[in-house]
Amino acid sequence: MKHAFFTAVLAGLLLASASGLYAAEVGGIVTPAKDLGKLSLVTGTVPKTAAPLQVFLFFDPALPGAKDVLRMVDSIYEQSLENKDKPASFYAISRSSKTRTAALELSKFRMPVYGDDHGDVYPEFAGTEVVIPFVIVADDGKIVWKGVPQELENVIRDLQSGKFSFDSQLKLEVMHKDLQNAIQTGLSSVIISTADKILVLRPDDQIAIQAKLFVYESTGRVRENNAAVQAIAAKVKDNADVRLLLLGYYERTGEMEKFSAELKSAFRDFAASPTALSRLLAYSFEQAPFGWLPVQDVVSAAAAVKKAYAGTGGTTEAFSCEFSARAAYLALDIDAAIADQTRAVSLFNGTEFLPEAKQALAFYRSVKALKANP
Repeated sequence: MKHAFFTAVLAGLLLASASGLYAAEVGGIVTPAKDLGKLSLVTGTVPKTAAPLQVFLFFDPALPGAKDVLRMVDSIYEQSLENKDKPASFYAISRSSKTRTAALELSKFRMPVYGDDHGDVYPEFAGTEVVIPFVIVADDGKIVWKGVPQELENVIRDLQSGKFSFDSQLKLEVMHKDLQNAIQTGLSSVIISTADKILVLRPDDQIAIQAKLFVYESTGRVRENNAAVQAIAAKVKDNADVRLLLLGYYERTGEMEKFSAELKSAFRDFAASPTALSRLLAYSFEQAPFGWLPVQDVVSAAAAVKKAYAGTGGTTEAFSCEFSARAAYLALDIDAAIADQTRAVSLFNGTEFLPEAKQALAFYRSVKALKANP
């Protein structure tokens, strides 16, 4: 368990490195939106009204990691929906709806995923691209950014908050390229110095944070690693991923009271963000040692997430029901746990998450049977 975080860090760095981070020309006024009606809808829900801010992901389901990219972008879409002042519409476009690989066969996504069976969009926008997948972002019909999915969360957050600057984004992507080169050469001092330059421009940049902390961890520099985590968390309080870093630090150092207090604080700070609460709950259930969770706060957070996604269908609501079931189990409400997990199983039907969901349901039922027949 203690090494799971850094395993994920390494995977994230490798994904970013393999993507070939780049910035591209922007300013065009022709977007894929004009031809979406010609494409075949594979999965997801088409928004009734397209938002001014539009995101188009071009991908190839036959390529390794396609499913992970789709999940990441779908998660960013979920988070973007929380901004009511400047909502965003997301669309994923595949070369063909007939390419039935693991990327689509066992997955359900909230954003619409299209197949371009007749070449109405893909050749025009992705035909000359070297790096696939890639993303186009348009605002009021004008392309304002084009790049790799790993940059998308920062771009959308800045666009929705009115802080986006293409020049700043270009600088970041150039520095990410430098960081990628440093990672490939394995030069620890260069990785840290490059990461620090990025963090000056964007204090919550996940690629830079992960790179810096991975160097400290992999080289046994525990004291520097812990100091870096605390410094980053003190500077960035409005990013759930950064708060997860701090929780991980307290878990690794065995500070139960600080872990519990920080988790309570994070639940309060992100009460209005179901996606952030979901991340916090997922981490807590998977990583917190036995007896460390503040049960009432976990129950309240899980209830808020379940309410936020009720009736939306698909895996997002399914996971919210699983969180609620786990919280109910902690609170010794086995009947509620069974009810929530039963709902999760029905929503996970047809996905790769179904076997584990069924296993959890069987466990809750076995606990109830044990209580009924002591």
